[in-house]
Amino acid sequence: MNVQPVEQKKSFFTRKVIGGIIAGIALLSAVAIPALFIEKITPGYVGVVYSPNGGIQKNTLSQGWNFVGLFDKVTEYPIRLRTVEYKDVALATSDGKRIEMDLSYTYKIDPSKVVSMFNEFGPIAIEEIEDTYLKKRLQDAARIAVSKYTVLQLYVEKSSNASADIETLYKDDVKVLGFFVENLTLGTPKPDEKTQEAIDARVQAAQVNDRMKIELETAKIEAEKKKVEAQADADSQLIRAQGQAKSNKVLQQSLTKELIEYKKAEKWDGKLPTVSGSDSNIIQFPLPQSENNETKK
Repeated sequence: MNVQPVEQKKSFFTRKVIGGIIAGIALLSAVAIPALFIEKITPGYVGVVYSPNGGIQKNTLSQGWNFVGLFDKVTEYPIRLRTVEYKDVALATSDGKRIEMDLSYTYKIDPSKVVSMFNEFGPIAIEEIEDTYLKKRLQDAARIAVSKYTVLQLYVEKSSNASADIETLYKDDVKVLGFFVENLTLGTPKPDEKTQEAIDARVQAAQVNDRMKIELETAKIEAEKKKVEAQADADSQLIRAQGQAKSNKVLQQSLTKELIEYKKAEKWDGKLPTVSGSDSNIIQFPLPQSENNETKK
């Protein structure tokens, strides 16, 4: 029986398997080992590099793929705008009302201050900083600003003022560490039930008062309009009366005795009036010369 060829085949197969394993390990090593020295930074972020032995590197990593040491760690910080929202922040107004308000804002980080920021907070994610340090600083700024206004003012004309006050206080507070805050928005106050009823009553009273003011103003305008119209009518009548008086004066000055006699003659139809009684006045007009001579005959 020929056993040698079978043993040779087994030996060849074993060597082939071992060779494949070694090749696979080499391939995996070629892929995995470089990956240990590469760190990807998210677009819009920068990375701070630190290691247990070497401390913090001064140079930060930009977005994309970057080479790092084998034992280096990276913490990312956003340099593009991020939006943060906090729900139901408890606050108190100047008139002692307890309310809750939603707050939101956008911010980004100064790239030149990320190393000092890491020294301040350590290797924690930015979300954790938002939920701890930034949230507490915003609550403090909101409490200071809102305490200057009544709850009704926060509902109406002073809401934008309060929002601007909070943003100013908060922005100045956190910019020291490199946080640039903008576009802070203050939500509608959420008071308790009794406070809400009092607010609704005051708002309704204010609306009634505003409506009465509008009606009064409308009545004043209407009265002023009638006054102007009456004055215009009186002025018109005065002008007509003055014109008539002036016309009468001119006519009176133009009348003479001769003109009056002429007008009388112009109107006479040649017939003598019929009179009765001895006291009747007779208007006598001069007769033409021919008729006068015939009368004498």
